[in-house]
Amino acid sequence: MCGIAAIVGRELTPAHPGIEAMVAALAHRGPDADGIARLDGCHLGHARLSILDLAGGAQPMTYAGRYWITFNGEIYNHAELRDELIRLGHRFATRSDTEVILAAYAQWGEACLDRLRGMWAFAIWDARERALFASRDLFGEKPLYYGQTPEGTLLFASEIKSLLASGALTPRLDRSAVDAFLALGYVPPHRTIYTEIRTLPPGHWMTWRDGRARVVRYWRPGLAPEPMDIGEAAEALRARVDVAVRRQMTADVPVGAFLSGGHDSSTIVALMGQHSTRPVQTFSVGFGRWIDERPYARAVAKQYGTEHHEVDLGAPDVGALLERMARVYDEPFMDASHIPTFLIAEFARRRVKVVLTGDGADELFGGYAWYPLIAAAAAVPGSLLAWLVLRSASRMIGDRVAALVLYSRALGLAARTADTWQRYVRYRLVFGDAERRALWAGEAPATEDWLPRAYYRQDGRNLGFDAALYFDLAAFLPGDILVKVDRAAMAHGLETRAPFLDRDVVELALRLPAALKVSGRKTKIAFKRAFADLWPPALAARGKQGFAGPHERWLERPDVAALERRVCRPDSALSRLLPGIAVDAGRTSQQRWNLLTLGLWLESRARA
Repeated sequence: MCGIAAIVGRELTPAHPGIEAMVAALAHRGPDADGIARLDGCHLGHARLSILDLAGGAQPMTYAGRYWITFNGEIYNHAELRDELIRLGHRFATRSDTEVILAAYAQWGEACLDRLRGMWAFAIWDARERALFASRDLFGEKPLYYGQTPEGTLLFASEIKSLLASGALTPRLDRSAVDAFLALGYVPPHRTIYTEIRTLPPGHWMTWRDGRARVVRYWRPGLAPEPMDIGEAAEALRARVDVAVRRQMTADVPVGAFLSGGHDSSTIVALMGQHSTRPVQTFSVGFGRWIDERPYARAVAKQYGTEHHEVDLGAPDVGALLERMARVYDEPFMDASHIPTFLIAEFARRRVKVVLTGDGADELFGGYAWYPLIAAAAAVPGSLLAWLVLRSASRMIGDRVAALVLYSRALGLAARTADTWQRYVRYRLVFGDAERRALWAGEAPATEDWLPRAYYRQDGRNLGFDAALYFDLAAFLPGDILVKVDRAAMAHGLETRAPFLDRDVVELALRLPAALKVSGRKTKIAFKRAFADLWPPALAARGKQGFAGPHERWLERPDVAALERRVCRPDSALSRLLPGIAVDAGRTSQQRWNLLTLGLWLESRARA
């Protein structure tokens, strides 16, 4: 995994400045080496984190003297593809997956993407045609941003800070994107916080030729349920995840795993143990008396004989970390679990370069605590909704208060509309429409569909509960979860891999009927049938905790309270942007955290 950069233009000369600064800004992503190729019409840059073919995998890399690539990611089936390409007459000078991408593109063009099993963001320059081809993986595990100068020069990079380091772009704040952040807590994955900088969305490719760009969606997480019994589903799922874990353990450096003590990461660790000749290194984190899953993680580590490492963060320096996160993420980002993710990545990087994670399982298999009620509301006629509320609440008296609040809110929203997609989007909002209008105080951005249904809703149909899953697969997973993990880990030069997002696993999950994901109060039904035998008894019986930072408690800390007062002052950047912030509206802790992270990001932008 690495950092990549590119500059493309019809009038680009070898002396054109910018690529060095762009690569330097990505040094944290690739601390092992860097490289630059200055070609006629294209400059490519690369900051390398050496994982495969440590001696021969340097980039930018060329193939047949015609194609040049800068690549971030891993192609887990590169050995099989290499064998196929050799049979087709291709010859290879390295063992790297990078060269396999080049040969695959030379052989199949953009159709090569359907053959790749991995995570990627890359740009390939065709020196003969003077054309660029860029692509990003299915869910956007690897980032790719771009912008174009008034003169028509195109710039690509793994992070926004690299584009800005070029000195060629002067971005303006996109007020509509700010409104989207206020609503969701993250910038939707089809756009950025700036008007002049775009992201190549997940599952898309892009071509550039003669100053003209074309962007095409080659894959979407389309749900297509098929009749399937639970035994058949569990057997197929177990087999595909096992293959994905085996593939993703391939590396020429040590590979470990994040182990939270939950079902997802524990499944990954258990399967890793079956494919490793030495103890797997596992890493866990706790927050003392606030949130501590380490006892569950220890049980898994003991059962599988891992080399287990854990750290108790207790009460970390949250104020200083929040200010640092504003710089790490380049855009406002409110998910409080970015702090523990950042810290455990720093901890793990002392021992390994690669970790496997459990990311994606909840979105694919129906694991979130609020899914049962969303599914129930989707299946019950509106006339029976009040009965369902009372019946569900009565069954949950013994559950945690936080779960009651979530379920109660979801049902209240369900009463407002019969459309599951609209209901679910409303449920996921941090600030509702009226609340955001109050914050803008009459200065709201021009009306714009900041969450276009054509992108975030499958075929515009009401799919029942699957509509909620589609939204999380298209928006929340790539916009929040994967951004969080990539930036937090790569800030320390740590590669993360997500076996549940292997394409073969994903396409099976998309075929599972909703009833094998969520039914009644049960979640991840097929998933648990497939993997429960791998878990210690205490883990098998526990509910979902989630890898989160206790932001409600953190807001009570003196250092965080001081930051909140600072960003909300009448003369602050946040108050100038949102004049209505001064009105005391009885905001929730989640809303306060949203505004705090936005305010800190605005301050960091002003200082940059």
